[in-house]
Amino acid sequence: MSAWRYIPGRWWIFAIPLVVFLFVGVALLVAYSNGLRTPDTWFPMDEILFLGILFIVFPPLFTIFLVFNIRKCNRREEKLLRDGIRLEAVLLSMKETGTTVNNAPEIEMELSLELPDDSTINVKHRCFISILDLAKLSIGDRLPVAMDSENHDRIVVRTVI
Repeated sequence: MSAWRYIPGRWWIFAIPLVVFLFVGVALLVAYSNGLRTPDTWFPMDEILFLGILFIVFPPLFTIFLVFNIRKCNRREEKLLRDGIRLEAVLLSMKETGTTVNNAPEIEMELSLELPDDSTINVKHRCFISILDLAKLSIGDRLPVAMDSENHDRIVVRTVI
């Protein structure tokens, strides 16, 4: 599963960078109001004023966009787990992609999906997995999978055994 989940009580993870950017933006605006100016350049407004506004406005907008995008992906994955076709997949191979996030490596798995009509298809699926869970996986394992009924490329693999 690759869904990012918010940890209750960890609001400060978002607040710390926002407060830092807010302080820098306010400091730039105070400096601008006290007479700090940049030399005449091609830019249509003073760079100090522009950066102060940018530091105050952009980080909260980016954070809101990021949180809503993550929540949208989580809802899509939860819907797929709830309404998708339940299948079993056989793990044929797995390899590292070279990417890690918070010490969790991304792996590319080749899976053989057994469809309800008794046919099988091979798919490649990438996901981040904890090192502890990675040690439990081996070639030939049967993993539960939820697949979208309309788009067979959209799958969620339960890698935690």
